[in-house]
Amino acid sequence: MTKNKMVKMLVSLSLVAVPLLAACGKSEPAGDASGKTPAETGQQTGGPKTVPEKYEPPIELTTVNYSFPTTKFFNGEDINNNIWTRTLEEKYGIKVKTQWYVPSTEYDKKSNLMIASGEIPDFFAATPQQFKQLQEAGMLEDLTKVYNDHAPESIKKVMQGAGDTVLKSATIDGKLMAVPWSGVAKEGPAILWIRTDWKEKLSLPDPKTIDDLFAIADAFTKKDPDGNGKDDTFGLAMEKELSMAAGLMNGYGAYTDASTGFWVKISSGSLVNGDIQPQMKQALTKLSEMYKAGHFDPEFIVKDANKVYETIGANKIGMMIGGRGSANFPLVTLTPNQEWQAYPMPTVDGKPFQAQLPLNIFSYYWVVKKGTKHPEAIFKMMDFWLQTYYYNKSEEVYYKYIVPSKEDPSAVWTYSPVKIYLPDNNIENYRQATAVLDGKIKPEELSPERKKVYDRIMLYKGGQKNLWGEFAQNGPGGSAGIIDQIIKEDRFVSNEYYTTPTATMAERNEQLKKLKNETFVKIVTGNLPIDAFDKFVADWKKQGGDLITKEVNDWYAKQKK
Repeated sequence: MTKNKMVKMLVSLSLVAVPLLAACGKSEPAGDASGKTPAETGQQTGGPKTVPEKYEPPIELTTVNYSFPTTKFFNGEDINNNIWTRTLEEKYGIKVKTQWYVPSTEYDKKSNLMIASGEIPDFFAATPQQFKQLQEAGMLEDLTKVYNDHAPESIKKVMQGAGDTVLKSATIDGKLMAVPWSGVAKEGPAILWIRTDWKEKLSLPDPKTIDDLFAIADAFTKKDPDGNGKDDTFGLAMEKELSMAAGLMNGYGAYTDASTGFWVKISSGSLVNGDIQPQMKQALTKLSEMYKAGHFDPEFIVKDANKVYETIGANKIGMMIGGRGSANFPLVTLTPNQEWQAYPMPTVDGKPFQAQLPLNIFSYYWVVKKGTKHPEAIFKMMDFWLQTYYYNKSEEVYYKYIVPSKEDPSAVWTYSPVKIYLPDNNIENYRQATAVLDGKIKPEELSPERKKVYDRIMLYKGGQKNLWGEFAQNGPGGSAGIIDQIIKEDRFVSNEYYTTPTATMAERNEQLKKLKNETFVKIVTGNLPIDAFDKFVADWKKQGGDLITKEVNDWYAKQKK
């Protein structure tokens, strides 16, 4: 069978598979630039001397790309003619030709069709499933030696910081066959947000345990925190798929994931699915108690997150389990004049919260077509991206390569043909703002983006109370500080299955997901007894779970060899 025919066959099979593994979701990161850049000098920041600082004559590399919602071009520029492509050619001798360019929502479908044709560019961002198919078809360059010899320390540091499984996930049979588009999952632990005015009015203590959380929810539900004399408030936000309960589940040591499942290692050394563990039954029991006590809006079973936000905006809910950025959205947007405070997620026993950590990639792997003459050039472009997007301290560079002006936040940075993300970039905003507040560094030492964060904190401290969201995230005691502590203490529980869906996952995941969602919601609302969880476990196993567990552990055994 020819390579092209093999690829067409593999892609045709993938089109009936479950949604592709996407650890972080396709969302725009909160970009910033902090450090020095070689953008204006063409200076090489790593790699052996055998790689020229500038290719002479210039080399040409083809790719494909997609736009973000905030992407906008100016003065007749386009994806092949802009400040990023011109700098790459002028300073590094790398001419990038983008063969097609579509909105992010169309990228996966378009690249599937491209692969099915048997023709791929020199490099591009491939989904995990596409990466697997291309590797099996023998169409990808082995990057092991290229990475070891030519990847600058800047890139290796990002990969190391993203987590051990990130680079491992791109390694097949001991060979590095792609470079992960590293993500920001380490910034994603659950945070408990509580309305400050309600908590203070009822003189409630800070929560340490799940029982404390229950007590606060009970008070918010039954003690008229808004003072209107009506029984119309709820303790905790909840939506129809129980996604807002994931942090509480983690507080019981229960872990769940909607794509390939969340797989944890037990004492025997094998992997088990978090959805069917006893800890999940404990979490569902508590959620059922909270529902029975009236802590949730009884209409949550028909409300998605946006509908729940409307209830928060109507000042009817006092707590929400969200993330680091929940203060700025949705809370500031919904209740601009009512502050919320971030708290570490409580746990069943009061011990420090252990956050679940999915595979820390931003949905894609950077792959290089087999036979590409200069595969090392992708690392030069990645390093240029890191130095310019993250480590720059020059306002001139910032308003040339990142955004066009103080008034226009259009994402010029999205023009870059290659991107990888720092795993704790937004937490660094907090670290550096705190360093200035503590007198360790001066404000003028901050990068332009981080300076914005510090300035907004100071405006809040100076009395501009509508900026409370910035302080609640990046000020002392804010959500970023809570997550920074989790990072420092490495309080993560990793998903030990960090590759593409197994054959049975592809066939049965949607069925099993439906079974789980329906059963869990019915247990929480009392339409099924808590012991229905045991029947769910048995049904899950019969309907494909046992086969998936075997496939997962067969894969895991190979990784340990």
